[in-house]
Amino acid sequence: MDAFVKSKPKLMPHPPMQVAFLDPEFQADPFHAYRWLRRYAPVYWDEKAPAWDDETGVWGITTYEHIRTVSLDQETFTSTQGSRIDAPPVPSMINRDEPDHLLRRGVVRKRFTPQSVRAFEPFIRKAVRTLLSHAGVDFDFVEKVAKPLPMMVIGHLFGVPEGDYEKLLDWSDLVATGMSNQPASFEAEVRDAVNQFDEYIMEWYQRRLQAPGNDLLSALALARESGVLMHRKDFLHEALLLLVGGDETTRHVASGGLDALLLNPDSMCRLRQDPPLLDSAIEEMLRWVCPVKNIKRTATRDVTLGNSTVRAGDRLLLLYESGNRDESVFPDPDCFDIERSPNHHLSFGGFGRHYCLGANLARLELRVLFEELIAATTTIERGDELPRMRRGTFVLGLESLPIRVAA
Repeated sequence: MDAFVKSKPKLMPHPPMQVAFLDPEFQADPFHAYRWLRRYAPVYWDEKAPAWDDETGVWGITTYEHIRTVSLDQETFTSTQGSRIDAPPVPSMINRDEPDHLLRRGVVRKRFTPQSVRAFEPFIRKAVRTLLSHAGVDFDFVEKVAKPLPMMVIGHLFGVPEGDYEKLLDWSDLVATGMSNQPASFEAEVRDAVNQFDEYIMEWYQRRLQAPGNDLLSALALARESGVLMHRKDFLHEALLLLVGGDETTRHVASGGLDALLLNPDSMCRLRQDPPLLDSAIEEMLRWVCPVKNIKRTATRDVTLGNSTVRAGDRLLLLYESGNRDESVFPDPDCFDIERSPNHHLSFGGFGRHYCLGANLARLELRVLFEELIAATTTIERGDELPRMRRGTFVLGLESLPIRVAA
């Protein structure tokens, strides 16, 4: 086989920092590097990026248009080799192409239609009011509100006892963080969390087979593929996907969105004065926070993308956070603008059949949360301690957000 050198533009200036897409230190503040990459190397080969199978190297896809191209072409860029570079592919809908993906997605899709989701609004509103009433005036918004709310919702959808929510949260946190460039002890924690979740969810699998209810776990347990019940391992991974997707993303947009409002007090004032602005404000929070930082695809054939030649078998990371700051799509992209329109962000996956199943539910949770938070307060400000960010490479957001409120 002829030697192949990954292509890059001639006379390209050096990047402003070491580009390492799967380094938590890089992910802590990647925006300057992303800006440079979009201009000079929109399809960039990170030769040292580690993967679960000990292979190295991944293409970072940084522009909105290239992310769109890859997302819409499953024949050339498959999901079947896994959606995460730090873990092997598992049998869940996120790691399937059509038509298999659509069949699996159809098992739970009706639970997330706009009409079905609207039915949850009274439950969500009651949950938000309860959390806010118990929070106090000086509190960590993540711990008291943003973290428990999505788990209350997904736990309700699962039909499991409230007493189980805390351990479900712990498992979700560990799985979502990402294992790239993490200590060996952390990787062991993640494996242990998956094993514990496996044992837990298999108990519910048997219960739902014997006595199904009107909940997500029952829908999964009773799902048939080619006339046969879903395999228990498939059940496990679909349940884990729904857990992480339902918990992590909404939590981080809630906390990161509030922090953006606190750092832009004029925006908070406008929301208080003009409540209908909330819908566009939520879309801007989603663009701004972008909790899912990347998704992997694998090339099935040699293809030219931008000025680079991607070989069959190469891995690509769709860098949604970079796409959400693409200057060619979003004017003044580093400005938090609650009236931004249009705002076709990538925070729910952007394009194609893998668009987030729970997008309607996430938007509802965020709308109700901020409606109630604004109604219950006259002022909100940061607390005495600075917010703390999660360290990781996959789903990231604030781990703490101390605030002080006045009624």
